[in-house]
Amino acid sequence: MRLPRLAFLAGLGLVSCASPEPPKPVPVPPAALVPPPVEPPEAPAPEPAAEAAAGITLEQLLDVHRATAPRALGREKFLFLSDAPGTMQIFSASLDAAPTAEPTAPVQLTKFPDRVVALRLAPGGKGAVFLKDKGGDENFQIHWLDLAAGDKPEATQALSDAPKVRHTLPVFDDAGKRFTFTSNARNGKDMDLYVEALPAKKETFGKKPVVALSGSHAVADFLGDRVIVSEMRSGFDQDLWLIDAKNASKKLLTKHKGDERWVSPRFTRDGKSLLVLTDRGREFLSLVALDVATGKVTPVLELDHDVQDLDLPSYTSRKAEAGQPEDIVALTVNVDGVEEVHVVTLDAKRKVVSKKKTDLGGVVSSLDLAPAGDVAFVGLERPNLPTEVYRVDVATGAVTRATKSHHAGIDTSRLVPAELITMKASDGKTISFFYYQTPPNAGEKRPVVISVHGGPEGQAQPNFSPLVQWLALSGYAVAAPNVRGSTGYGKSFSHLDDKEKREDSVRDLSEVGKFIAARPDVDPARIALLGGSYGGYMVLAGLTLYPDQWAAGVDIVGIANFRTFLEQTAPYRRHLREAEYGSLAKDGAFLDRVSPIHKVDRIKAPLMVVHGTRDPRVPIGEARQIAEAVKKRGLPVELLTFEDEGHGIAKRKNRLVAFPAMVDFLDKHVKAKASP
Repeated sequence: MRLPRLAFLAGLGLVSCASPEPPKPVPVPPAALVPPPVEPPEAPAPEPAAEAAAGITLEQLLDVHRATAPRALGREKFLFLSDAPGTMQIFSASLDAAPTAEPTAPVQLTKFPDRVVALRLAPGGKGAVFLKDKGGDENFQIHWLDLAAGDKPEATQALSDAPKVRHTLPVFDDAGKRFTFTSNARNGKDMDLYVEALPAKKETFGKKPVVALSGSHAVADFLGDRVIVSEMRSGFDQDLWLIDAKNASKKLLTKHKGDERWVSPRFTRDGKSLLVLTDRGREFLSLVALDVATGKVTPVLELDHDVQDLDLPSYTSRKAEAGQPEDIVALTVNVDGVEEVHVVTLDAKRKVVSKKKTDLGGVVSSLDLAPAGDVAFVGLERPNLPTEVYRVDVATGAVTRATKSHHAGIDTSRLVPAELITMKASDGKTISFFYYQTPPNAGEKRPVVISVHGGPEGQAQPNFSPLVQWLALSGYAVAAPNVRGSTGYGKSFSHLDDKEKREDSVRDLSEVGKFIAARPDVDPARIALLGGSYGGYMVLAGLTLYPDQWAAGVDIVGIANFRTFLEQTAPYRRHLREAEYGSLAKDGAFLDRVSPIHKVDRIKAPLMVVHGTRDPRVPIGEARQIAEAVKKRGLPVELLTFEDEGHGIAKRKNRLVAFPAMVDFLDKHVKAKASP
């Protein structure tokens, strides 16, 4: 089960915890989630943008609602997250048995001012746990949702109330009598393992860990007393542990040297093995069976692309019925940034019996198999198709749209698709990028925005982005590159920007810009950079290392100074980031050398900086110091901050301020710029 992507990534196309009185379920009109009145922005909003060539406004694009993170109650009923209220909240819905029937009206189950980031159903479907934070601080608190309570006030209950503590999403045991999670309550850094009996009581919740752990850990599965815990040392190096929930004994299942990924482990039906994704001995993630008793690894499905995600049913029976497959697996395969959805069945020896590719393809945000294994619910989007939930029939492969969100009256057929373009870098490496543009007029030379993804353990994919769509519809071209260090192209490619090679990826960015500048329909003097998180660092690095190449830059929650970033990022994240960037103790001089703040005298282009003041990942000080340094040089600089946001812009009311401001900045310094 994949958790939903961060709000800033989805939004950019790049990047008290409980209400005083629990909300009652709110029926929503059929066929669309009707938008609520927009709250007044915290800062004066720019003038409404002009209507694009397709008759679509930026405000319309920002008012498109997203439905994602489905959790199957059965073949027809499911929960999902929607940002219809302005932040992601939990809704319930059901599909008519007829495959051609329209989705029924969803019912809103939570109503908080801040986002719900993830949810998981309890066995039997009587309740669910979910995580939410406050103002984007990512100190996620655990809540219980009683699905049998209807509209009673006690339907939603906060189980944890520790504003400075981060919790991970609980995993239920197969009997539904306990759940387990990790939390950094002990010291703010290490994620320890906790087990709670149900019904959980707030008074005693999370008081004592079952096992104290060192480092970053999250629970993956829970069967009987056996807990599978994933230890993350970096984005490319994980281990799996088997922990006994009763006696707290630990067993390492994936002993290895060097970097290996072990992702999305799930117990097989018989409980003897884990089905898990790994790149052990391979360039790409593949599906293997890991014997829990012996540690033997058996290949199940190996492809020349990453198997990106997987899910198994929460089996109601641990023994397959006659004629039924031993295990059913829904999985996604990443082919050049576009994900395919497959359904695979296995026999008791973990051999593939059948493999079906469904008609679903795009960017998959979530994947969930129903308990019976008969259907899978998928959250999926494309550039010209905003995120919706779909149901896949496992037996037939038939696809049914399960949600029909409010699209603000936009004819999605008029949205701009993405074209995949490849090029060779100066050292012969293949670099690809997604290119968005409307057909150019004869002799037209248009401005370009290069949108850089975050991570760096990430990938630019062809998703729906209001900002990218607006820019493309209003006369820009937009390029979203996957420079070296991006995932999805093999293990070796992902490591080409490690530590001392950091600025090699910035050279790729420059070469992508030069490749695009050579197009006959592009004005080489009007190419700008835009990026979020690590993509924000790439914007600043591009402006400092190749200052004559860019017309402007937009840095969203980006790193300006690796030293202050590592000193001030949340303690539970520091060791993960040092594994990627280098440590201050060993690599301090190098980190200073590659920090854009120390090369700010080279910047020649106007800069806009956007940041949330509650950001635990890249603290607000990164934005303030780079904006102040550029201002001292007398260059145009704009700093836009939000007091109720963290690592990105999650709330619609704030996107209605931030996105038009970014467009105005780009129009002023790029689109309106006269060619030399």
